[in-house]
Amino acid sequence: MNANAQRIREYLLAYYPADEWPTLLHQAEEWAATQPLAGLRVLDATPIYRNTLGKFMALLAAGAEVYVPRRTAMPQDAAIAELLPEFGIHTAEKDQNDFDIILDCAAQCVRYTPTLGYAELTRSGVPVYERARRPVIVADAGRIKRVETMLGTGESFFRALAQLEYNDLEGRRLLVVGYGKVGRGIVHYARKNGMNVMVADMEDKAGELPGDVGFVNVNDKAALNDTVLRAWCVVTATGRINALHNRLDAHAVVASPVLLANMGIEDEFGTKIPNHRVLNNKKPLNFILDEPTRMCFIETTLALHNACALELLTADLPSTCMAPAPDVEERLLHIATTQGTGELRHLHLLLGDEREKE
Repeated sequence: MNANAQRIREYLLAYYPADEWPTLLHQAEEWAATQPLAGLRVLDATPIYRNTLGKFMALLAAGAEVYVPRRTAMPQDAAIAELLPEFGIHTAEKDQNDFDIILDCAAQCVRYTPTLGYAELTRSGVPVYERARRPVIVADAGRIKRVETMLGTGESFFRALAQLEYNDLEGRRLLVVGYGKVGRGIVHYARKNGMNVMVADMEDKAGELPGDVGFVNVNDKAALNDTVLRAWCVVTATGRINALHNRLDAHAVVASPVLLANMGIEDEFGTKIPNHRVLNNKKPLNFILDEPTRMCFIETTLALHNACALELLTADLPSTCMAPAPDVEERLLHIATTQGTGELRHLHLLLGDEREKE
């Protein structure tokens, strides 16, 4: 493993035991031997937090020259961002456009034209990439992303509430808007906290919900607003900008005591609800945390995003959005579930149960 990758490894082992990030450690060791990205320039737009360094470690070990965007709209830990030069990670120049691979998040780097292609981390970036002129592998389209979004994001929503001193949750009414991966994770942890849970969605999800969880259709404005105003907290998890725009009685909601929170990258409440009325000014609530998603929940996703870079080395990929190769995902999941913490193994089993339902 080269010096920069080794420095990151030693730095992170002071914070995370090896069994909290086995997939990234394995990936880095394997790639240090094979050098699959030697000589390639990789621009990585993943939000920068301490655990993101494990992702960069594997890319550096693979021989890549790693860059981060000069400007980003994504939240980040400024103290960690300042450390990047110490680990040999570059900041892209203002007009630099000579990258081979772009590992993007929320389509921040779609304006660039890499020689080989893109890998997109989130679902929100997919619509932007539908007309891309290069291959786009969407990590969010795979099964591994559910570890982060269902379990990691769900867990971090409640850690963020606790940081804001909202600890007395039992019996309180929570409305979760959107029952995709993130919504399912929030519902899972809400039930563990003894909350009275409702789900709102544009599609009829009633048959998919646990028996103690109620349902309201987002398109039934009267029922939706009644449910919102009777809730203790409403959290959006649709992944769609303006998901609730023109569906809420904005005046009544703003004047009410209900807590409002967003767990998506986009503003899901819409412009009629002012930023200050939503916790963390409409930014994802878990980004108030030093670690928005715990390492054990996000590391397999970060390894998958990296692995997509190797898939882009394949000749003749179509210039379209595609899911990661299933065998790549299964190999990474095997490492995580056999070498990870007991908690990680248990939650991967839970993820498997959810996968069967879908």
